[in-house]
Amino acid sequence: MEILLKDKKFQAMQGRHCHEILEYLIRKKINFSILCNVECVKFEPSLPQEIRNAFSDLTLFILAGYTFESLELDEKNLYFEAGFGEENLGSFVTAPLDSIVQILLPNHDGLQSDFCIYVNLFATFAKIKQSSIEEEEGINSSMQALLANPKNKRFKK
Repeated sequence: MEILLKDKKFQAMQGRHCHEILEYLIRKKINFSILCNVECVKFEPSLPQEIRNAFSDLTLFILAGYTFESLELDEKNLYFEAGFGEENLGSFVTAPLDSIVQILLPNHDGLQSDFCIYVNLFATFAKIKQSSIEEEEGINSSMQALLANPKNKRFKK
């Protein structure tokens, strides 16, 4: 599993798959829910701590009504406006596609649960993966800056 977690081609494929499904649902105006690794989700303005504390690690966002109408999608993120808490506090939500664990369709037939049409178990590791990628890129860019100076060529191995 760790091999796939570090595989950029697999990550890109997973991201394209998620994007294509979301794009299709939005275009067809089909309401859906997303289960996200909430550690990676951004709220603008920030939500009060008591609301944030109520979220579990994996949080379900139901995208229907006004929230559905506010949806925007780009190659890396799903954006929407939603209300939270008893006061229905409005916040703009940025959900990175690689933080989406599941995409679910509502079940109107009285069965027990919604229909899962997309699963990305790697999203549960999204924060770990993101920080290690950023660290690796930071090290590489620092090394490139160091080696760009001709006086530092002696450090090159």
